[in-house]
Amino acid sequence: MGLLTNPTSRATIVGSITRHNNKICFLCYVVGLSWFLALAYQELNAGTYFSENALLPGLVRSQFYGDSEAEGYYSQLKSELNKDKNVMPVKWIYNQFMDLGLDVYIHNFTFRYPLKIFGEKQIPGQNVYAIMRASRAASTEALVLTIPFRTVTTVMDKTHGGLALMLTMANHFRKSSYWAKDIIFVVTEHEYIGMQAWLDAYHETKSELISSNSLEGHGGSIQAAINLEVPTNKISSFDFRLEGLNGQLPNLDLFNLVVRISRQEGFDVLLKEQHDPYHPETFEGYLQNLKTMFLMMWTQAPGSANNNHGVFLKYNIEALTLVGKKEKGKHAQGYGPMGRTVEGIFRSLNNLLERFHQSFFFYLLPSTSRYVSIGLYMPPFAIMVAGSLIKAVAMWISCTETVEEGVSTEKEKKETDQANGESVQKNEVKDHKEEKEEERKGLLSVIPILFITQLFGLLAYFSPDFFVDLGMPLHLHVAEAVHYGMLALFLSSLAMPRFLKRSLSEKSRPDWKLLKCVSLIVQGLVLFSIALMNISLAFFLAAVMVPVCVAMWPSNNRVVQILHASFLLLISPFLLLYITVVANQMMTEKVADVASLLVQSWDHMKTPLILGMVESQLLGSWTYCVICLGIFPNWLAFWCLIWIGS
Repeated sequence: MGLLTNPTSRATIVGSITRHNNKICFLCYVVGLSWFLALAYQELNAGTYFSENALLPGLVRSQFYGDSEAEGYYSQLKSELNKDKNVMPVKWIYNQFMDLGLDVYIHNFTFRYPLKIFGEKQIPGQNVYAIMRASRAASTEALVLTIPFRTVTTVMDKTHGGLALMLTMANHFRKSSYWAKDIIFVVTEHEYIGMQAWLDAYHETKSELISSNSLEGHGGSIQAAINLEVPTNKISSFDFRLEGLNGQLPNLDLFNLVVRISRQEGFDVLLKEQHDPYHPETFEGYLQNLKTMFLMMWTQAPGSANNNHGVFLKYNIEALTLVGKKEKGKHAQGYGPMGRTVEGIFRSLNNLLERFHQSFFFYLLPSTSRYVSIGLYMPPFAIMVAGSLIKAVAMWISCTETVEEGVSTEKEKKETDQANGESVQKNEVKDHKEEKEEERKGLLSVIPILFITQLFGLLAYFSPDFFVDLGMPLHLHVAEAVHYGMLALFLSSLAMPRFLKRSLSEKSRPDWKLLKCVSLIVQGLVLFSIALMNISLAFFLAAVMVPVCVAMWPSNNRVVQILHASFLLLISPFLLLYITVVANQMMTEKVADVASLLVQSWDHMKTPLILGMVESQLLGSWTYCVICLGIFPNWLAFWCLIWIGS
């Protein structure tokens, strides 16, 4: 404490930080990054456990043995689908629920894609939902079992096996008298768009692009939802999908519950199609855990809804997806174990006395039995980003020292003039004006740059509709018009500093140290803000942006300037998106050569770009907005720094 209050000691510490700021920033980054990656090691994370004891998963005694009934539903469904492979059999599903004596309804909705992807065409859709009223309560609470219906011709994994299981579970559940919550069975069309339409109608909210009829039947307040995606009548394992809109995750207790019940019924449990390591304490086990954690973060970072469960999370309803897998060389089980798994989950949820609140909502999973809480991953992330703030402080001290040195020089000059008999009062007025002008010049010279960079961010956010209209006379597809339009905007932003530099005189150029100081502070604030909701997106951005931006400075050396520009281009939002698509192609598809990989990735780059814009307007995703209004202007400020400041 004495060191901080002692002016001499404080000056020594400040001077040390100023002189060695680059080393300190680099050390912080390396320590933070290494620490974050090391969290996948078993000794540095924690084992999962139940915070909500009311779930009582170990005390559920399964009573489901409806294998043959489910097989019958599965055969009937296949016969029904043979009549028309491209249409959801709404009438057949409706009749099956009606035969079980449930309250059954058809929910009609229409939606329009943004950006005029299909013009002004309203696309119709139908959801079928049935409500099993609670026998021991007054319909104040509800649980949801949902399935996205996929036609035979879809390229995605089918969900027909899950639909047969849903009908069987509805028949089994209605025979029991211990239910204290309504159970709502929902079959949606158009994936999570249908789920969004149903949830909008359930909560009586309005959407600009989705129009739906009011629901004829309501249940209680929804506490939890399970999205079931089972392709066939036999599976060997369950793969869990957790990531929802804007990177939200369900309460960890819900995940622990489905893992416990699935293992109890003899299924292998997977996370991102990865098995838990047999020896997690070894280095090979650590690498497997790191891979699983990385894949989870890779899926969470875009902030997409991913599956039906993803849109439940924005309504504070805990939800996740169970995907049935049939792995080669693994023993496949039928509807009996599958049904007992679903029964165990819902009977445990039926025990809940209140909403999920005790366990974690912010976490990372290196395996199905280990977790990294927010209290573990935020310190290394903070240290990793601290390099930006330390550099900003050092730059600010450097700027103030320069001003003080200028003031000292002016004072020495004034004393000399006084000794020579010149007018002291006139010099004092003159010096005071010069100091004010220098101070004003430093602040005002940075503000126009920040304003222009933010203007480019606003253009990127609001211009897609303009690009679509511009591409219509050229007969460009919506994806192509947006892609080339955003590319043109990006290239114009690259050229902007060169034109701006020509229009500025030597005196009106910005103080590059002050510009870098402000930009680093903004970068740290943006990354920390993102980390509060989506740690994965914040981590990946920080991992590539922090070291490059900290090391940037304007240079008159042409080689150094081009080197800095090359590194900055690699971390630009546009090229980062392209690199992400390349990495995704390498992980999901086998490509013959590098040239084919690069060409295919450039073509596939249109998909995530359009998807981000569509989910922003259709579902309320924040990712596109954050990139346009936060990351892109901040990056552009550093781009201006290396060209205008030199």
